[in-house]
Amino acid sequence: MRLLFLAVLRPHTGNAVTAQRIRDHLEAAGHVCVLKDALDYDSRSEVAELIRAAEVEAALALHAYRAGRLLRGHGIPFGIVFGGTDLNEDVTQGEKQRVMGGVLAEARFAVAFTETMKAAAGLQWPHAKDKIYVQTQGIATSPSTAFRWDTFLQRVEISPRAGDAHVFLLICGLRQVKDPLYLVDAFSEWHRQEPDVYLVIVGPEVDPVFTREVKVKLKRSLSSWRRDCSVTPHWQGTWGPAAGRTCEHTMPGGQRETPTSTSSGRWRGTLITRPSADQRPPVGGAQGHAPTIRASRGEGGSGRALVLNRA
Repeated sequence: MRLLFLAVLRPHTGNAVTAQRIRDHLEAAGHVCVLKDALDYDSRSEVAELIRAAEVEAALALHAYRAGRLLRGHGIPFGIVFGGTDLNEDVTQGEKQRVMGGVLAEARFAVAFTETMKAAAGLQWPHAKDKIYVQTQGIATSPSTAFRWDTFLQRVEISPRAGDAHVFLLICGLRQVKDPLYLVDAFSEWHRQEPDVYLVIVGPEVDPVFTREVKVKLKRSLSSWRRDCSVTPHWQGTWGPAAGRTCEHTMPGGQRETPTSTSSGRWRGTLITRPSADQRPPVGGAQGHAPTIRASRGEGGSGRALVLNRA
C-alpha cells in the first residue's frame, strides 16, 4: 500500500525522529511510505494535489492539528498519531481544539503513546474515545564499545565519593516547550543534600533565543568566573558574560570544550562544541570547578549535554 505520512520534520526534534521511526516500521512491513513535512503545505488543496501526484491510497498524520487537519476531505482513509503539543498546548486554544475534534471524527483511528494521553484525548473528544489506541514508543540502542564510564566522569569533572555517582539523564532539545530548566533548581537543592547526584541534559540547540536564556540562567548561578586562561597554554580564552573568562579547548572528534569555574565553587561545567585536536583540558586541580555542558557532533548539527553539580 502507498501511504502518505505527514509530520512536522524540523531537524533535531522528537517529532522528526518519531516520524522516521514510524516510516521505517511501515516500510519494513512492505508498504511504501511517502513522508512529507506538514509545514511545507499551507492548505488542503495543496495536499490534495500531493495525494494525486503521489498516488497514495491512505494517509497517516503525526499531530492531529499540525498535520491531521490537512488530511480532511480527500476521500482516502487516514489515521492520526497524537503529539504532545496536541494535548498539552493546542487543546487549550478553542479553534484548534474544535479543528482537532473534526479531524478525529473523520479519522479511522488515533494513536496515543501513553494511557494518560489516551485519557486526556477521550475527555476532550468523547465521540472519538472508542477509536483511540495506545501504542507505546520504544527505542533501539547501539551501545558503543569504546565508551568508558570512568573516562566520561573524569572528562566532565565528576568525582563521586567512593566511586559512586547517581547520574540522571534528560534528553531534549533546548526549546521552551521542553522546559529543561525546570529541573535545574530542584537538582541544585538535591545535590546540596546528596553530593553524588548529577543531572545531564543532552540535546541540540533547537531554539537560539531559548538557548541563550538557558546559558544566562546557568551563568547567573555562577557567582563569578575565576579560571585563569594564562596558566593553560593550549587553551584560547574568550570573554564570558560575567566578570570573568571562559576557556575553549579543541578535543578529538571535532568537539570544543569550554570549562567554566566559580570562585565560590558552587557549580562546575564545560561547554563542548566540536573537538578536532588531540588535546585535553586539565581536570580538577586548584583552579576550582564549574557547570559542565557537553556536546557531541550529530548529523546535521551538534548536540549539547549539560552536567550540573556542586564542587
